[in-house]
Amino acid sequence: MKRALGFLSLLVIFASLLVALSPEYGIKFGVGGEDWLKYRYTDNYYIEHGIEEVGGTNIVTDIVFDYRGYDTLGEATVLFTAIAGAVALLRPWRREENE
Repeated sequence: MKRALGFLSLLVIFASLLVALSPEYGIKFGVGGEDWLKYRYTDNYYIEHGIEEVGGTNIVTDIVFDYRGYDTLGEATVLFTAIAGAVALLRPWRREENE
């Protein structure tokens, strides 16, 4: 019974993901969506003005380190905090020899 219930739940999750990711019924964002150009206006701006404003030759590093610098710094801070918290929780606790 447990095995059948586990299989059924995996089947429901898989079917839900298929429906959510299908272009007909699910998320309608990305290539082929009707509103694709409306939400992707920053792409053209970065491509057209990136070299003039930043002065770099690689558009990917220009976007990550100049346009999105504060965002990248925030993401690095969150990752560092999460890793430090995980290490603090998972390290073995040692008692002093005197106690």
